[in-house]
Amino acid sequence: MQAFDELLTVEQLSFSYEEDEKPVFQDISFELQKGECVLLLGPSGCGKSSLALCLNGLYPEACDGIQSGHVFLFQKPVTDAETSETIAQHAGVVFQDPDQQFCMLTVEDEIAFGLENLQIPKEAMTEKINAVLEKLRITHLKEKTISTLSGGQKQKVALACILAMEPELIILDEPTSLLDPFSAREFVHLMKDLQREKGFSLLVIEHQLDEWAPWIERTIVLDKSGKKALDGLTKNLFQHEVETLKKLGIAIPKVCHLQEKLSMPFTLSKEMLFKEPIPAGHVKKKKAPSGESVLEVSSLSFARGQQAIFKDISFSLREGSLTALVGPNGTGKSTLLSVLARLMKPQSGKILLYDQPLQKYKEKELRKRMGFVFQNPEHQFVTDTVYDELLFGQKANAETEKKAQHLLQRFGLAHLADHHPFAISQGQKRRLSVATMLMHDVKVLLLDEPTFGQDARTAAECMEMIQRIKAEGTAVLMITHDMELVSSYADSVLVLHDTGLAFDGSPEQLFSQETGLVQKAKLTLPLLYEWMAYQEEVRDEAAVTSH
Repeated sequence: MQAFDELLTVEQLSFSYEEDEKPVFQDISFELQKGECVLLLGPSGCGKSSLALCLNGLYPEACDGIQSGHVFLFQKPVTDAETSETIAQHAGVVFQDPDQQFCMLTVEDEIAFGLENLQIPKEAMTEKINAVLEKLRITHLKEKTISTLSGGQKQKVALACILAMEPELIILDEPTSLLDPFSAREFVHLMKDLQREKGFSLLVIEHQLDEWAPWIERTIVLDKSGKKALDGLTKNLFQHEVETLKKLGIAIPKVCHLQEKLSMPFTLSKEMLFKEPIPAGHVKKKKAPSGESVLEVSSLSFARGQQAIFKDISFSLREGSLTALVGPNGTGKSTLLSVLARLMKPQSGKILLYDQPLQKYKEKELRKRMGFVFQNPEHQFVTDTVYDELLFGQKANAETEKKAQHLLQRFGLAHLADHHPFAISQGQKRRLSVATMLMHDVKVLLLDEPTFGQDARTAAECMEMIQRIKAEGTAVLMITHDMELVSSYADSVLVLHDTGLAFDGSPEQLFSQETGLVQKAKLTLPLLYEWMAYQEEVRDEAAVTSH
């Protein structure tokens, strides 16, 4: 380890992708000490990911961008030849989209690639690879081909690659966004333990703050123009600057939101909150969807080679309903949506859309009735501008143009209308992918994590739009890892677990009566249900003690 206490210094840093373009972020200054942990927050599109890539020297060279200001690592400019050659071993970044940083075919080779660049001896390399795989509980993926992994599994592999190199600074760009709830919580606790053990500095870009905020002491906040708006103790910001944070679109930890709703004293610790009694009447029962069935799935199975991904799955979607599809990483949730959208062929089973077999529909007719938003939004972009993406496949007239303009405004994309879809932020790409589907009056809408990468405001707006089209009679099936979202919005829940459908019922039934399955399927209880479960445990323990 170096002898400097000051690890990273950023001085008046600005960056843009084109010379005459408005900066993605601007005039950023801060210092990061050795061993310090910091949250970097900001609304979607404010330049957080671009800033992360400038901090470890990948930008501006990798994208021919324009940068002004300075970044110093160990008091040396990252642009120095000597520093830039060794920066990977000192500052590691886990990208928001893990596919962008892979260059080898298998998991083992990908982790080895970084270690080879550091000239680690082969015996030590094998030991490091095995150790990091075990730490992240992905030893079973060691010999797997990366392209066959789920999004969450890929994210864990990307994390393993960085952790194996043991850098002094680790930058995580939304590291838990593709992980199932249990794995996300487990990963945050792992990072907390590793940071205490190894003493590395940590900079975390994140929208889901519930597990991070209680132990990361400092938070830096950017505004929508990419300027630094706040920099201070995490606890102080969420206690005294909560209205400012909300206006900026920052997600408030659920523990803060709940205690605000219940008029309770401030704390970032849910353990402290749970010691208080629960006010009555805060779990509301929802009416079961009563619309007609529009999609019927019977005994559906899918295999990849000899491996069964899911088998004998049956359920139905009703008009005007929102169904959440949840489960651990790697259980085939995205694959199921692809099969339902007729992008993959099932091994067996039936899918009926309005009582007609899916395979009987002509392609054009099917796409008018069914919309599909990919997990990776770039997979569905086909035009050169954001505006044209919305109009693709539409008849150009005043009505469709008005609808496109309205969606651009609603999703905060109007200022990007002339930008290439590949050149906007991940959060903006996600909003665009959802908006393109809302251009069509589809009867079934399949969404693969529509709020992934969104700030609090745009996620809420996205769900508001989904609620609106649901009210117009569309049946929505949505993959999500956000159990609070499931509790708040979903009419029903499907739980995939161990290649089968383990649950089909209401969120209230799942979270109050099936807590064992919640644990098995690597989900987490929404905070209010977790609080209720804790209080029940306390009562049970007290009853046992009294006897």
